[in-house]
This record gives sequence, structure tokens and C-alpha cells, in this order.
Amino acid sequence: MARDIEPLRQFFRGCRDAANFLDLRVASANYFEATHVVMASYIHYPPVGAHDFDGQIRVGEFGYPEAWRETYLAEKLHLCDPLARRAVNFTRPYFWTEASQLPNLTPEERHYLQRATAQNMGEGIGIPLFGPAGRNGYAALGFGQSERPPADEVLELQAAAQMGHLAYCRLLLKDLPNGTNLSAREREILRWVARGRTNSQIAEVLDLSRNTVETYIRRCFEKLDVNDRVSAALRGIALGMVD
Repeated sequence: MARDIEPLRQFFRGCRDAANFLDLRVASANYFEATHVVMASYIHYPPVGAHDFDGQIRVGEFGYPEAWRETYLAEKLHLCDPLARRAVNFTRPYFWTEASQLPNLTPEERHYLQRATAQNMGEGIGIPLFGPAGRNGYAALGFGQSERPPADEVLELQAAAQMGHLAYCRLLLKDLPNGTNLSAREREILRWVARGRTNSQIAEVLDLSRNTVETYIRRCFEKLDVNDRVSAALRGIALGMVD
């Protein structure tokens, strides 16, 4: 029997119409009630150079054993969770029980898997999530002691998680400082800076004087609120100004 996709459609509409994070959380909870998901977590990775990049990650979750939840957050276990760490390199969801077969697991990752297995949380999937200007994320969806859901439901969950991630990015970016307005020439020079070119090399490529290039770079620093070339390049990438 074909799956009823109306809950997924309702979730998509909820993502589209969410005015705040609470709206998005409610839409997610309502959707998961129609699936095999009994526990879920979401990790958001601000790109290096973004205004909200502070070395921390954003984690939302529900349904996990309380002791494991507190341990995961307090010990920052995302740093040794192999699925969370490697998510941006995946092109498909991975079942939790597949994690032990990932190549080149570190001792810390293996120890994490042993600890997670001891929690007896059952099966689940880890889903890589991709967003604007490298604003990526990771979703873990647990099914408890139920059997693995059908392949079509896994595809549906992947689509839902990606849609939810993009909705989260939209709401988050709305509350961050407004994007910096660089001129076309400033963006062009910033792209060369990000490629490691010196001021003299940029001047030669663009047929400008070195003093003119230096002036443009100072303007970029001021507008991006940075003090060095590396920070300027990273912020430009995080703001989608450098491709």
C-alpha cells in the first residue's frame, strides 16, 4: 500500500509558513507522529566567518533517554559522533548500525559508538543537511526498537529533514545582522583575496594600481568588520559573496 504523503505536504507547508522556531518545532513534532520516528536531534553548523560562528553548535532534540541527552550535550559528544562529524561528506542517510563500518574510525569514534550502543536506543538514521553558503547541518532520527522503516519512508524523512533545515536557516538568517553590501569591485577583489593573491597580483590582474587595491581591501575590512585577509575571506564565503 502506498504511503499517505499528506503529512509530508502539511509539514512542507508548515516549514514555508513558520514565523518562528516554535512554529517549526510544532510542525516537526506533528509530522513525526505520522512516521516511525520516536526520537530526533538536529545539529546546525554555522560556517566559519559567519556572524553566529562562535565555536559552538546548535542542538535541538526530543525523545532521547534523559541521561544520554545530558551526557551528549555536557561532553560535547558531537565531536566524536562519527555520523555527525562526517555528515557533510555523505550523499545519503546512514543507518546507525552502519556507523561501525565507516572507514578510518578513530579510537574516540569507536568509543562513542560503544557508549551509544549501550544505551539500547535501537535503530535510526543520520541525515546530512545542506544550506546556503555552507550553512550545513545534521539530523538524527531514531526508531527505537521498531524495525527499519520502508525505503520510501527513509527517502521521505530525508526530504523532510532537508526542508526543515532550510526553514531553520531562513528563520536564523532573519535574526542575524543584515548582510554586508559590497560593491561589485569590492566583491571582485575579495574573491581574489580568498584565492590567496597578493595586492600586487590583484592589481596586475585587474589593471589597477596597488594603492587602489589596498583602498578597496580596507573598505572590505571595514564593511565586513574584520582586521585581516583570512577573516575577510572566510566572512565573504559565509555571506555568499565569494564563490
